[in-house]
Amino acid sequence: MKRTSLMFAGLLLVGCQGIESEMTEEQAKAVVLEHHGGTVEIVSVTKEWNKYIVAWENEEDCETGIDTVNKKGEVETQGRAIC
Repeated sequence: MKRTSLMFAGLLLVGCQGIESEMTEEQAKAVVLEHHGGTVEIVSVTKEWNKYIVAWENEEDCETGIDTVNKKGEVETQGRAIC
């Protein structure tokens, strides 16, 4: 019984380690800048579960938006607005 409990605890520990993002906030900013061709300015960055939420703006085009960056560096646009 003890052996089963230890194995279960080990699996939980290994599974929980995958939740934390391996990417830093600075890397997430760089990924979003690259995704937009360097034309945006990062307004804010927050971390939620296993992704970064990056708010950005482009004053030249009067555009704002929010992208998410997962731990693999994949970008997904959550919203975009033009003045």
